Amino acid sequence: MFTSPVNFDIDQYLNRFVPRPRLHLFPKPISRFLGYRSEPPRPVGDVAKWAWACIGAFCGLLVVEAVYQSSGIKEFRTPVVIASLGAAAILEYNAIDSPFSQPRNAILGQLFSAVVGVGITKLFHLNPNFENLRWIAGALSVGVSSAIMGLTKTVYPPAGATALLAATTPDITALGWLLVPLILLGNILLLAVACVLNNIQRRFPLYWWTAADLSPPKEGDVEAEGKASTASSSFDGLEKQESCIFIDSSSVHVPAWVSLEEDEQLLLENLRVKIEGRLRLTGSQDTDTTQV
Repeated sequence: MFTSPVNFDIDQYLNRFVPRPRLHLFPKPISRFLGYRSEPPRPVGDVAKWAWACIGAFCGLLVVEAVYQSSGIKEFRTPVVIASLGAAAILEYNAIDSPFSQPRNAILGQLFSAVVGVGITKLFHLNPNFENLRWIAGALSVGVSSAIMGLTKTVYPPAGATALLAATTPDITALGWLLVPLILLGNILLLAVACVLNNIQRRFPLYWWTAADLSPPKEGDVEAEGKASTASSSFDGLEKQESCIFIDSSSVHVPAWVSLEEDEQLLLENLRVKIEGRLRLTGSQDTDTTQV
């Protein structure tokens, strides 16, 4: 007997409360290092990408380790570095176009996994035979963390290692709830260094919350309002065709019944940025609309 699949998209409930990005309002040097581009960045060769990935991973982990070794943190007998941050560095400096590398996944994924890992470990620790149950606590921590990250669209592979370390590595287990702010601090430092180094020749992050179009712009945002009015005129008569996706230079229209994965939203956002960049380069005042 076949049953219909059950789907859940948390963004359908959250995105209505998330403000529209306004990075363009910052001074250009600041907005650039926050990932905003008024036109598509020029392509960078593979050798340059590998070189920047090497520099980024080195500098990012060096900063994290230096902070962890500071007197204010070292007194809690913290490790030199939490091992899962090594995997995080590969994502933040090498695979920067992946949805897994974006700030929402990096911060919230680590937060949820650390809380789950420490919480489950402490529950297992109530059993006097805990040392013989570590392996079960570790597997359960990763499984629950994986489900929570999937439900909240914050999948972050290094976070699975964080949950596992909380249960199976005595030095990390000894940190207890201190692991939560410690892993968040490490990831925030990696992201801060990534915003500086990755934006010298590349673009990072591609978005801070989601690649999907967010709530309409608020009154007073002149540039955003102009784009919104242009998008509205370009979609007049098109929104009735609920079997199509429409992309123009300022927004993406997706039928309400279509549920997109994060990488699919990212693809559409990249197409929108390319259209916007092409219009800026050609000086066209007309809105170019692409139907998918």
